[in-house]
Amino acid sequence: MQFIKNNLRDLLLVVFVAFFSACGTEGNTGDNNVVDGSAQLVSATVIDEVNASTMLAVIQSKVDPNATNAFAYKAVKILYNTVNQDGEAIVASGLLTIPTPTDAYKAYLASISKSFSVSMINENHGTIFLNSDAPTQVEIPNGLPDYKTAILMTGIAGFAAVIPDYIGFGETNNKVVPYILAKSAARNSIDMIKASIKYMEDNGININYQLYISGYSQGGYNAMAVAKSIQNNALSMVNLKGVAPMAGPYNVEDLADIELNATHVMAYPAFLADLAYSYAHYYSDVNLSNIAIPALSQFQLAFDGQNDTVAIHTILGVANPSVGDYGFYTHKADELFKDSFINDYQNNQNNIMRQKFVKNNLDTWTPSSKVNLIQCVDDDIIPFSESNNTYNKFKLNGADVILTGIPTALLKQQQDAMHPFIHANCAPEAYGAAVQWFAAIRNGDI
Repeated sequence: MQFIKNNLRDLLLVVFVAFFSACGTEGNTGDNNVVDGSAQLVSATVIDEVNASTMLAVIQSKVDPNATNAFAYKAVKILYNTVNQDGEAIVASGLLTIPTPTDAYKAYLASISKSFSVSMINENHGTIFLNSDAPTQVEIPNGLPDYKTAILMTGIAGFAAVIPDYIGFGETNNKVVPYILAKSAARNSIDMIKASIKYMEDNGININYQLYISGYSQGGYNAMAVAKSIQNNALSMVNLKGVAPMAGPYNVEDLADIELNATHVMAYPAFLADLAYSYAHYYSDVNLSNIAIPALSQFQLAFDGQNDTVAIHTILGVANPSVGDYGFYTHKADELFKDSFINDYQNNQNNIMRQKFVKNNLDTWTPSSKVNLIQCVDDDIIPFSESNNTYNKFKLNGADVILTGIPTALLKQQQDAMHPFIHANCAPEAYGAAVQWFAAIRNGDI
């Protein structure tokens, strides 16, 4: 489930359309109510500022040589109060990127009787294991934009992007990641949204309180959790305009039914290991020693934020890089999980892990906002059925939902030795579809 980093051109090329004709204007605003984020915002530090000419040069060199407009880019590290899965109050971190229009663009808007205001995207990134891959760690102050989805959402499309590092990374890298746990996923993002709005209000940013939610892989799951929580009045002052979860495990139980099988060859063992480690840590009635073959100390070492995927596989005993075994499609589930656990999971509906997965399923509610479920039809890590089944459930209950299936043939990055997973290769096209859809809603075209 790792969102493997893609080439900047691949990510941005698929989305460079005529965003600038109406983006960020007040023609389709939210409720314009102030969100009180004073309890959430701890501090804010500008870590990077990129002027419009630099951003335009990046776009012209990597995306479209004929581009004529771009947004200036301010990147802010937000520290905010939130609550972990176990109820612990903590200070977490995240990246907020804010667009600034050029004078020429503001003059253009004035000529058509519009003014610039900022809509927000809460972006929930895919699985990472290295703390150095956290958004605030990637967006370093070097005068150039660094975080690819922020460049897309802010520098090109003109949205403010609210991107949590996630608990377990950034300022909280001494914590165990609450992985695929709905309560923590929702609370973490919502608290950062509140803190980010507070910062923008305090600094005179003309925000219109429209909110869009995106996320890929783990982030797709998190996006769904955030949307559900907002619908339950966790953030009533914003106007949730659209939700685009991408390639997420919305029904954790269904996915585990496939993966937790003694004869099943694991495509990506680190995902399953992280899931087991997280659930055992945050649920007192889940005992890791009853589930997994590696010892707790091995999990603690593997997921300390200093190891990439292959290193994690090696520490957990499901890879041997010295002989070309990196852990992908080379080991069965019973090499990571105990036979007794696998047998009980498959045959006992009251298995403790099955109960926890059911508790964290996110396909059993009915969204009231627009939803676009986006995924590659040949996804090799998260089955396309996760999106298709969720779409059918939502549609049956009357939700305003569409399903965007992306054929593998359309991917700019095809499978090869360096890019073996369709799941990761599909991310640029998925994000392109999501941001174009958000822009169409914002502009009043949908």
